[in-house]
Amino acid sequence: MWKGIDVSDNQGVIDWAQVAASKVAFAILRSVRRSGKEDHQFAANLEGCRKHGIPIAVYKYTYAATPEVAQQEAQQIVALLRSYELTGTMVWWDVEDKGALRPLGVEKLTECIRAAQEVITTAGYGFGLYIGLYVYKERWFDFNAFAGTRLWIARYYRGYRTMQFDDEPDQKYKPNVDGDISVWQYTSCGEIPGIRGDADLDIAYDDPAEWTHPAAEPGVIYTVSVADVWTREQAEVIRQQFAAMGINGIVHKVKILE
Repeated sequence: MWKGIDVSDNQGVIDWAQVAASKVAFAILRSVRRSGKEDHQFAANLEGCRKHGIPIAVYKYTYAATPEVAQQEAQQIVALLRSYELTGTMVWWDVEDKGALRPLGVEKLTECIRAAQEVITTAGYGFGLYIGLYVYKERWFDFNAFAGTRLWIARYYRGYRTMQFDDEPDQKYKPNVDGDISVWQYTSCGEIPGIRGDADLDIAYDDPAEWTHPAAEPGVIYTVSVADVWTREQAEVIRQQFAAMGINGIVHKVKILE
């Protein structure tokens, strides 16, 4: 497991040397504000992480109530990341606003998230979903539509009592969802040297360096064919060749419909 933090200009000026000394394994930085302008501390936070070798991802708190606005928000993030020459960065799409998003209903909110995902992944960046556990339990959107998309879930099992970065979260309170999660945000009242006041603390269950790769899709495998068209005789020869190597195969008859 990897322990990290997520921060914004709400944390003010951060002493990243002290943060790094605490052995932070990753940092998730707020990208753009509601206005579309970059977080006031984004440049300084990115510089600090780069200087001290802390892997980064970014997040965006979305207010988008239409697919068009979701695309605009996503384009703002892409523009920001490109302006800092960031490639392959993981973008966590923060879906939690009860006022703007909850009233949309499952179908419309799903469309909004899809619109953002398309912009971000087409630009070459990773895409994941940040939600509160209540969003999952209340099924704000169609989670099946995002199979293979990483989940970062917030659940503050100690309420608003202060936790130190060195404290180990009690795994029995890990968010209970169908399948695996990539990140658990376990407190918003964390204390860590280098940050004045509270900070969000997180634990990752897979390597942050791999976040740009799709998560495993339960019950789904992908195959690669070595040829597109075989006669039945050719297919049987190939099957026998594979069998000789200890690889069992089945010849399938596929009818092409025009």
